[in-house]
Amino acid sequence: MQMMIAEGYRGLSLMVELSLDRILVPLATIVALCGAALIGLQLADMFGIDPSLLHRL
Repeated sequence: MQMMIAEGYRGLSLMVELSLDRILVPLATIVALCGAALIGLQLADMFGIDPSLLHRL
């Protein structure tokens, strides 16, 4: 019985580890994009760039 519990735990931990990788990569991408957008907005505010003119870039 103890062996079966240990094998089940090992299999479950492997599945959690693989699932965590599949969740962390898109989450890190989203966080990086939001951070870049925030920095861009702060820079536009600092340098006095008119947001209505940004579509011309």
